[in-house]
Amino acid sequence: MASTAWSVLMLFVVLALIPLVLWALKKVQTFRPGGSARVLELAAQLPLGARERVVLVRLNERLLVLGVTPQQVTLLAEDSAASLPQGGGKAVPPAFGKLLRNVVAGYTGGKAQ
Repeated sequence: MASTAWSVLMLFVVLALIPLVLWALKKVQTFRPGGSARVLELAAQLPLGARERVVLVRLNERLLVLGVTPQQVTLLAEDSAASLPQGGGKAVPPAFGKLLRNVVAGYTGGKAQ
């Protein structure tokens, strides 16, 4: 009888530890020491259809314009990220259309607005 009670008690202890371990893993995965900057950041996105969209992605010092569909991701344009404000600030970012025009104009050699 005592062995059954001990087994049931250990089962409850293990079941109680599962959420605690999952919470700790979540905290460890999102921890960035020293407040280091993110290497990859989604700057903006524009839905074009039910499952298609254009996204602006900041990758280190580069700005990528990507076309995203359920089947593939296509690089549409690439530029330096200097024209895009850094995230996390209080400043309101410019409209997605303006950013897209600037990147595409730089990619095609046209004049940016």
